[in-house]
Amino acid sequence: MFINVNEVKEIIHNQIQAALWECCHPNFATLVSDHRNYGTLIDVIFEDATAYSNKDPASRACLFSILQGYTSFKATLHYRIANFIYKQIDVEEKHHFSILISNRGKILSGAELHYKSDIGRSFILDHGFGTVIGETSIVGNHCYFLGGVVLGATGIANNPLARRHPKIGNNVEIGAFSRLFGNIEIGNDVFIGPHCVVAEDIPNGCKVIKKSTNQVVKQIL
Repeated sequence: MFINVNEVKEIIHNQIQAALWECCHPNFATLVSDHRNYGTLIDVIFEDATAYSNKDPASRACLFSILQGYTSFKATLHYRIANFIYKQIDVEEKHHFSILISNRGKILSGAELHYKSDIGRSFILDHGFGTVIGETSIVGNHCYFLGGVVLGATGIANNPLARRHPKIGNNVEIGAFSRLFGNIEIGNDVFIGPHCVVAEDIPNGCKVIKKSTNQVVKQIL
């Protein structure tokens, strides 16, 4: 399918502007739009959408459907905007506006991607309702999460300010309703099946599956 890249990026720009102008003061929205790295923000979101269209057969490789109709992609888009503001905009109000944009994404998608988390390039959140990615989570490049995935802390209240959420490597797939807890590390090229609960490090190239009530970690390299 022929894709007009400029047209797609114009749609992304318009969606960014809609979020900014709904959630932020006009002067702040202009500050973000005029930032020297604003074009990079559009490029990163374009990469996310392209990865989604390449890997999700239901999308029929249609970027326009993903950008305009996929609620799970709204979570990724709003995370990118809020994270860009948090990292790139050096004004006191950035935390407030990052929170507002994150909340807009949560309302539109049902997924909560904390704006301070660190999510790599070409991220795919498919059927993302109920997904939570905590504040200190780190997610590598080319990762694919299904709905209901939680990257959470082990405690409920009074958690430490230090890193308390999982670190995910590159090329990791996590199935629906899996929960990963604590300051653990998941290696590169790992597959975690649905409904798994992981609270320990997983080496590179492993497959984690749940069989009945038993959960098995299997080396596949």
